[in-house]
Amino acid sequence: MNPEQSQKIISYFVEESQEYLNIIHRGLVNLQNTIDDKEELNIMFRATFSLKGMAGMLGFTSIMEIVYPLEDCLRLLHYPIIADEALKLFFLYIYHTIKRLVLTIKTNEGLTAEKVADITFNLDAIFTILNSHLLLLIDKSNYKAKISSINTSHTWGYDIPLKIILLDTKPFLCRTFADYFEGLPNVQIVNGTFEDLPFFDCVVTAASSLNSANKIDGAILNFFGEDVVNSLQKSIHEEYLGDQPIGTSLIVETNHPLHPFLAHAPSLRMSISMAGNDHVYQAIWSTLLAIRKHNQYCNCLQKQINIVAIPGLGTSMGSVPIDEVARQMSMAYQNFLFSNHSSQSYTQKQFQDSLTLY
Repeated sequence: MNPEQSQKIISYFVEESQEYLNIIHRGLVNLQNTIDDKEELNIMFRATFSLKGMAGMLGFTSIMEIVYPLEDCLRLLHYPIIADEALKLFFLYIYHTIKRLVLTIKTNEGLTAEKVADITFNLDAIFTILNSHLLLLIDKSNYKAKISSINTSHTWGYDIPLKIILLDTKPFLCRTFADYFEGLPNVQIVNGTFEDLPFFDCVVTAASSLNSANKIDGAILNFFGEDVVNSLQKSIHEEYLGDQPIGTSLIVETNHPLHPFLAHAPSLRMSISMAGNDHVYQAIWSTLLAIRKHNQYCNCLQKQINIVAIPGLGTSMGSVPIDEVARQMSMAYQNFLFSNHSSQSYTQKQFQDSLTLY
């Protein structure tokens, strides 16, 4: 590439970057409106994503390395926080830093290492303070108390408020969830992944019971990191000598400030079809029991599990029909809700006997 072509590409990058920066600036100046309007927040996310991609393509790693943690902070705006002036100033400081880097590219010397060091001085400290401030605002918002649709017309056997979020990327499974969970309290259905959820205390994952920690969902690994996998593996070895049985659920801490728990409930022993078995029912039932026990012995309100994200289990390697997945998950939840009310429920044995599978 000759110098003239290179200069044209750089000019194009600067021009496009300024358009994306204008979008980001608009979202930050009207920060509370951006937080309250999901579409506006998504527009700002798309701008940061495009800016990051262009910078990476042209080798401007200094810009990429700032946009990455900026996106992590912006994700926390999905929570129902009240933006204060300090929050806006922190975000705008980062915005102006990125803008200075972009404009410096057009200078005769370009974006040298010395200029990057000068422009980004103290930026790590700003990100640390911003992240802490965001967590403080989220805590003040008391988001865990925002468990909607609590049905007070029934007296459930479970005395601690619990909301389950059923989620999957397959629209048909979500519609099937809606059919089988119709009328049951405190259920939300989301067509998406757990990474998109602003609210949850615990996410359920299911894998092979044999050496299960080595086969953990890649999305879980990417979201929570290797430390959580190592902790889970250690717990499985301590509790089950490395072979967690089907029908058990193990809750481990994630050390994530907003999503503190992971429930591991294996639904198959090895990578074979589990159609014709009640493994999905057992995974959900054991997880609900584990959460109940956790909350009963948890003296700290902030450590209780109130919002649980549960994906459709057994639909990939397990090859369980979608209709059967929804049916077994619904039956486990119904059994859990009505277990202490003989006038409104079956016994667990009756539920197990009714699982005549296809």
